[in-house]
Amino acid sequence: MIAIIDYGMGNLASVSKALEYLHYDSVITSDPEVIKNSAGVILPGVGAYGPAMKALKEQGLDTVIKEYAASGRPLLGICLGMQLLLSGSQEGAADGELIEGLNIIPGKVLKFPADQTIDKGLKVPQIGWNSLSDVSGSLPREGDYVYFVHSFYCLPDDEKDCCAKTEYGIKYAAALQRDNIFATQFHPEKSGEAGLQMLLRFGARTKK
Repeated sequence: MIAIIDYGMGNLASVSKALEYLHYDSVITSDPEVIKNSAGVILPGVGAYGPAMKALKEQGLDTVIKEYAASGRPLLGICLGMQLLLSGSQEGAADGELIEGLNIIPGKVLKFPADQTIDKGLKVPQIGWNSLSDVSGSLPREGDYVYFVHSFYCLPDDEKDCCAKTEYGIKYAAALQRDNIFATQFHPEKSGEAGLQMLLRFGARTKK
């Protein structure tokens, strides 16, 4: 069973339907015991960083996620869920500060630089399809064309944690992987066949 964490800020139904299409059993839940006993966990997310972390902490899910990550079983963060796995984010924070994240993968979530995006005619948030490059991880594949919706990007402390990149004004981490922890800035559940294949490969890890 794959647990899809419900903390009030995720695109839960589309993730669940994608897993159902791939014949993986899943449950949308905020129950710590269900999450702890699952073969795999997905942390989705759509919305703002601060309220998302607040919701996780209020439900005690921040601790549950950290414990699950340490268990060695597969954990996948999607979009905001990827950003929450990092140490902190500029989104909603005072200048020079960060809102604290889960710190499962050390790194920062930063705003797209205006001089490399808006000033060059690129809209922020980035909404639409983009291709992946510099792929080294086990979920994405080189050249995969996937769907993004975000205004902030992830910068891991260790470049080795970046397993795929894309370019939108700047070249940045589109996916992360550290041991049993996987994360995608894009939405695999909305990325057609390429995204389904990634979820299929993630699901296969829950059966090992």
